[in-house]
Amino acid sequence: MELAHDEALTLQAMEEAMWRPETRFDRRYMEAILAENFHEVGQSGRTYTREDTLDLRPIEIDIQFPLRGFSAVAICEDVALVTYTSVPERAPRGAAHRTSVWTNDGRWKLRFHQATPAEV
Repeated sequence: MELAHDEALTLQAMEEAMWRPETRFDRRYMEAILAENFHEVGQSGRTYTREDTLDLRPIEIDIQFPLRGFSAVAICEDVALVTYTSVPERAPRGAAHRTSVWTNDGRWKLRFHQATPAEV
């Protein structure tokens, strides 16, 4: 099952929005895209619930665009797996391999995200 090109571009834009302060720290935006049962395993190994993520205080985000090695593939109907590597723009360390699971029930919602430290 292949993901349509326009759906892959939509998912890339939505994933990149998670790295932009104007959307990442916009509670209404985040409530709209995070699935009710969202959960994350962060780069540190710490786990985050949907509420933890919604309650994050704004911080500076140091990331290179475009996201390196971005890929979005369908894993079954209405479910996509997104992978990429996040690379800081200014910091010499902190890159991470990232994986997100997005589900579509009429609109894409982020269900799961995990980061694993990487050397790039």
